[in-house]
Amino acid sequence: MKLIFVSSLEVHCRDVAVSRLLGKYPEALVIGHDLLEGNRVLRRVEGKHNATERAESVLEHGCIGCAVRFEILPTLLRLLPGREDAVVIQLLPATWHSDQVLDIVRSELAGRGVTIDHVVLALDPAATEDQFWDRRTLWESGFNAMPNDERTAGEFLIRELALADSLMLVEGVSVELLGESAEHLKASGEQYEHGARLIAELAPHAALNSGASEVDLGDYDQHEALLRSRPGHFSHGAGDSEIADSKILIRVERPLDADRFREVLPEVVATCMCVRGTLWMASCPGVRVALTGTGPRVWMESTGAWESDVACTHLELTGSEHCEAEVRALLESCELSDEQLLALHGASSATGPDQEESDIWRRGESV
Repeated sequence: MKLIFVSSLEVHCRDVAVSRLLGKYPEALVIGHDLLEGNRVLRRVEGKHNATERAESVLEHGCIGCAVRFEILPTLLRLLPGREDAVVIQLLPATWHSDQVLDIVRSELAGRGVTIDHVVLALDPAATEDQFWDRRTLWESGFNAMPNDERTAGEFLIRELALADSLMLVEGVSVELLGESAEHLKASGEQYEHGARLIAELAPHAALNSGASEVDLGDYDQHEALLRSRPGHFSHGAGDSEIADSKILIRVERPLDADRFREVLPEVVATCMCVRGTLWMASCPGVRVALTGTGPRVWMESTGAWESDVACTHLELTGSEHCEAEVRALLESCELSDEQLLALHGASSATGPDQEESDIWRRGESV
């Protein structure tokens, strides 16, 4: 049996993606859920071998955990076909991260011998760059019915692009609403094609499906999906250069002074649609600090010790109007001087009677 999960920022994109999937799998069972205001969950089931269902239930708590445990998972288990050639397409509510759902359902499905084959993200390339720059929360912009959800559209997209193994690029609802004025938003339009290139750069691992081409899905791998979604991770190889037209890759070898970095950060990320990577900060040299930015929202978080990683600052900037030299100059202005590096090395190497010397952050260089 084949099991496909479909996520999306917008219900329209998700439903168009399902229509395309049904072109490849016409016998598929489609199970759709949407979370509405008032903790209501709307369930829709369609399939050639199943009676059509449309029902609504009310949850005590309108959270993802309750919706999955008390509505989505029971429905999925109840309707799982017994045929080996069966295909089930499970539609997730808009703005839900697929890993939050899969973490709950995976063990129950495995107990029945069912594995997750594909995670598909449906999105509109013509709207993607604007969605990354949108300052509003998902609730304020009307994408979901959860007032306490403080994520932006860009935050949802950057994580889901990492989690999905397949991308379904579709024309947005604006194409239907604007008619002849929407030529640039159609699959052959300039804005759509620009967005498709950005998406391909942000998710080089994913199988890309666009236009009327035959659907070709990737293969879901839980370990790889979690690795890609780890804060600070990006898929491009080592080195530093300008990649494609809209991506810059920067590597800086010395620790950064925290105060100087705080001053230059706004200029580094200005005009940058997405920034991902790791920081080597002099204030905490043994800690791998992840930097993530989607449009106007930028944040840093500790991800623990460097482990097998080589300590350095390594950033990927997508959609920036800067050139590589400008970004490099800003970051190099934050690097420790020789004297500061010697002082940091000495402080980190100091040992006391009950303290073991720590080599976590050292690069093996002579200083």
